[in-house]
Amino acid sequence: MFTAADFTIFEDPTLSGRLGKIQTQLDPKFVQFGQEVLTRWANQSDLPPQYFHMAKHLRRHKNPPVDTWLALSPNKRGYKMGPHIEVGFWDDRLFVWAAILGETKATAYRPNFEMLEEPILALSDTMVLSGDHTKKTGVPLTQANFDFLRHRYLTTKAGEFMVGRLIMQDDPLFTHPEQLWQSLHATVDALLPVYQQMQGAI
Repeated sequence: MFTAADFTIFEDPTLSGRLGKIQTQLDPKFVQFGQEVLTRWANQSDLPPQYFHMAKHLRRHKNPPVDTWLALSPNKRGYKMGPHIEVGFWDDRLFVWAAILGETKATAYRPNFEMLEEPILALSDTMVLSGDHTKKTGVPLTQANFDFLRHRYLTTKAGEFMVGRLIMQDDPLFTHPEQLWQSLHATVDALLPVYQQMQGAI
């Protein structure tokens, strides 16, 4: 289970050291969490088959990764070209996103934000929005922010759209790993209706 000690990975300033800690300390937890979600999702008749992916950081040859994650998507070969769920770590927070990245613009997929608006705005106010997966911050889940990020996604090449939750390193949940684990599963469950709409919003 994830704990506050997992953040110490990012204290290692070397590429080999940080990658080694990611592979031995975080990746097995990602595998466990992802497989638990996929097992539950296998009973969702209206969700297409989903596949597990994990950040490998293969293109890094100098600078250590600033974040790391798992992803779940209906594409066995990759996840960035369509909607997916991401769960991962920055150096000071854990994130859970239902995400549509910029790479989807090169495919036939087109988000139908009219279909997505209602289930997204119905989410708890613990959820946040983001328009850039390379930034660790989010903005409050409001109608105005939804409209802004929708417009940015549709009108700019760099536009992305993500909705989910950020759990800061100093959150009391990190002192209760079992509660944190359950909370992450609950967050994924809460995002599932949005994710299902993302899958069908073509």
